[in-house]
Amino acid sequence: MEPIDFQLMPYKWLNEAAIFNKNDEKIPIEWLETNADVIVLLFTTYGVDKDGIIEKFYEIYENVKFVNLPIEVIFVTMDETEEDFNRAYESQANWFTLKFSDPLVPMLKYMYEITCVPSLVVIKVDGTIITKHGILDLETYGKNAVITWVSRTAAIKNHRKLSKEVNMYGEKWKYMNLVPKTTSKPETLSTKKYQRKFSYMNDGDSKSSA
Repeated sequence: MEPIDFQLMPYKWLNEAAIFNKNDEKIPIEWLETNADVIVLLFTTYGVDKDGIIEKFYEIYENVKFVNLPIEVIFVTMDETEEDFNRAYESQANWFTLKFSDPLVPMLKYMYEITCVPSLVVIKVDGTIITKHGILDLETYGKNAVITWVSRTAAIKNHRKLSKEVNMYGEKWKYMNLVPKTTSKPETLSTKKYQRKFSYMNDGDSKSSA
């Protein structure tokens, strides 16, 4: 009798997750299913980075959102106090979070075998794991790492303009630098006049994936 090969389906924990944005509003799972191709889980604590790679990821994320790449990020806190959690999320890019007291937090830490911070785990919306080594991907490929994460069908996701997504993301995109600054005065999305392209991102220290 031949052994049976059991294939476990990915655990769709997103269906039961309470995910919030910078406006402290809950994100419907239907919205993620419609608009996201991949989800990046950021496991970290306040004040922790790895050679600046996470702060660089803030910049990469906000820039690729501006060109409508269907990637969403969820902060999964590893902080020991709610005060540190709040300070950590406040300083991060314009993405989503689980609450400090969410019972999913320790479960995700166990499920994805998080033993150090910061860590980036990339999954599909259905829970399928793309990589547990997002930090290594960023160190190796720089901004092009996010291109390796999205699927070939990512282009079919809805095209959205960030200027019309204030309710979902908020108004502040403090790490976005796709468009060269011509004055010292901060520019808003509505006043930027340049053509936006992924290749405009400043990433001189990163290696090419080619």
